[in-house]
Amino acid sequence: MKRNLLILVTSVIVLAMGVGLTYGDPIKIGICQIVEHPALDAVRQGVIDSLSEAGYRDGTEVIYLIANAQGDMGTALSIAQNFKAQNVDLVVAIATPTAQATVEVFMGSTTPVIFSAVTDPIAAGLVLSADDPSGNGNVTGVSDLIDVVADLALLKELLPTIKRVGMVYNPGEANSDRLTEIAVAKASEMGLSIVKAMADSTANVSIAAQSLIGRVDAIYVTTDNTVVSAIDAVVAVAEEAGIPYLQADPTSLKFGPTIATGFDYYQQGILTGDLVAKILAGKQPSEVPVTYQSGVQVHLNLDAAEKIDLTFPQAVIDKAASIFYGGVVWEREKTE
Repeated sequence: MKRNLLILVTSVIVLAMGVGLTYGDPIKIGICQIVEHPALDAVRQGVIDSLSEAGYRDGTEVIYLIANAQGDMGTALSIAQNFKAQNVDLVVAIATPTAQATVEVFMGSTTPVIFSAVTDPIAAGLVLSADDPSGNGNVTGVSDLIDVVADLALLKELLPTIKRVGMVYNPGEANSDRLTEIAVAKASEMGLSIVKAMADSTANVSIAAQSLIGRVDAIYVTTDNTVVSAIDAVVAVAEEAGIPYLQADPTSLKFGPTIATGFDYYQQGILTGDLVAKILAGKQPSEVPVTYQSGVQVHLNLDAAEKIDLTFPQAVIDKAASIFYGGVVWEREKTE
C-alpha cells in the first residue's frame, strides 16, 4: 500500500512537471497533509484559494504537488523527500506530524517550509521562537492552538455534575500529547480529573475509548489526527455510556460529537496562503512570526444530545455559532 501511494505521489509530481513545461516556469509548491480529514482538507483548499486570490493561478503561475501521508510518518518522510528531489520552491505542511517530517527532510535547505494546523510549533521542534522563527531554518507558519481550559469549562457549563473527563489521544502526536498535558495540569484547579486513554494508531482508538466506559462523566478529544480519523468509535462509546463528547474540531460535528469547538479551518488555510504569498513576494520565513489563529467557535449537535437525553443549557445555546439538528446545520445569523 505504501509503495503504491509513493508511486502515485511520484506520478502526480511528474505530471505536474509536464504541465509546468507547457506554461514556462511556474512556481512549484508541495502540499502534504498527514491524513484525509475535512479540517485538513479545508486548510489545503484555503491555501490554494488564498493564493489564487493573490494572483497565483493554478497551472500557470503555480503548480501544486499534493500528497497525503495516510497517517503514516514514514510515508510523510518519503513524500517530503520526493518534494525535495523535485526541487519544489516551497512546501506547505499541514498538521504537526507532516510538518515535523518536512522540516527534518528540508533542514539546512533554503526551501521555505510553511506549516499549518500545528498546535504547538515550539514543542514540536519546528521553530525555536514564535516571534523569531529564524533559529530552525526557513520555517514559519500558522498555529491552531486551542484553549483547553475554555473547553473544560464548557463541559462543566454543559453538565455541572461532571467530575471525571476521559481523553482519548495518541501520545505519538506532539500536538495531542501537549494539549493532554495542559488538560491534566489545569483540571484539578477546576475541580476535574483527567482519565487518559492512549491510542497509538487508528486501529486502537476503539479499544482506548471503550476503556473509559464507567470511569468518566464526559469525553474530550483535542486536535488529534489519529483519534479524529476513527471518530465513529468514540461517538459509539459516548452514546453507549450516555455521556457528552466534546471534540475540538468543528468539521467533525456532523459525525456525532455532542459539542464541537475550534476554528474555521478554511480560514486557517486562508491565513496560511496569505503567509505563503508574503514569502513568494520576497519575505524570508525568519522575518514572519508564527501566526496564531483567533476566533474560537462553539457548535452544538442536538441529534447527538437527544441520544443521551441531554438538554443544552440556554447559556451554552447562546454561544453557539451553529447547531446541527435533523441532519442539517443551522448557522446563527451574523450581526455587526
